[in-house]
Amino acid sequence: MTTEQIEIFIHSEGAKPQVVAAAIDEVLKDVLIRSGVLSADAVDVYVYIGESDEARHEADDVDDGEDQHASVDLTQRLHEVDLKKHRHVHVHKCRRVAVAVNFAGKTKRHRFSPAASIGVAAVWARRKFHLDPATAAEYVLQLCGTTDQPRPDKHLGELAKHHDCALCFDLVKEVTPQG
Repeated sequence: MTTEQIEIFIHSEGAKPQVVAAAIDEVLKDVLIRSGVLSADAVDVYVYIGESDEARHEADDVDDGEDQHASVDLTQRLHEVDLKKHRHVHVHKCRRVAVAVNFAGKTKRHRFSPAASIGVAAVWARRKFHLDPATAAEYVLQLCGTTDQPRPDKHLGELAKHHDCALCFDLVKEVTPQG
């Protein structure tokens, strides 16, 4: 009897996502150790399954909201955490990433799951600053003090450093080269 194999995408701080093949009945911690993302004696590590898009649905009147995306138990098997469906595993020392977005002299804040993408944070910011839906897509997140505009599919946990668990962005009009 052969065990079903799946490919999963493992995201972690400061690294590009890696693809790992695993048996559906393997223990999550064993897969993460084998991949090199987790050490056998790791403590204070949060692991999230799937991507978090909770902030997209946050009410407009909520200030300084927080995602409720829960970390999973590392002793569960892949099929128990529904990895066959979600395929993405996010490993981080931060339970939440405190994001501040600046626009027009104001700042909005939200504590995102490390499994939230830049795209989700951008949608949240455009809505919080009440940008006109007709022009909102022209605005992107840019890391404060830089010209770096991370891709919408990059996850906050890939950018946030565990020593401060925070990111700062400016909401700026995207510059498109004329050509």
